[in-house]
Amino acid sequence: MRKVISSTALISLAVFILSGCSGSKDVAPSVTGLVSKELGMTKSQTEAGMGALMMMSKDKLSPEDFTKLAKDIPGANSMMKKATDLGAIPGSMGSTADILQLLSKLGVSPVTAAKFIPTVLNVTKELGGGAFGLLSKVF
Repeated sequence: MRKVISSTALISLAVFILSGCSGSKDVAPSVTGLVSKELGMTKSQTEAGMGALMMMSKDKLSPEDFTKLAKDIPGANSMMKKATDLGAIPGSMGSTADILQLLSKLGVSPVTAAKFIPTVLNVTKELGGGAFGLLSKVF
């Protein structure tokens, strides 16, 4: 009886621990959270910056590659909407300078804004998946 209880407890603990590991579906919160933390940006600033970055990626990547990127960074559409709500105009994010300008408009210092894209690239590289390779085609 004691072994049955111990086995059940062990299986329950394993399921609990593993339920927090869901692969690439958690990439977006991880990317935004890590970038926010590393650069000292608010969640809103980071999401808007990511949205602008995704807008530019959508314009520069093939539809197939953008679909893959959006799968690796879930929430792409909501981040693009946030960027639009905060002043980014779809189709106007044609260069890194456009993203830096949006971040500056949101109160991000020029020094921090200049670190945004390299930080996003570093974070996606560390997290693995295909996002880094796809973003490297754009930036």
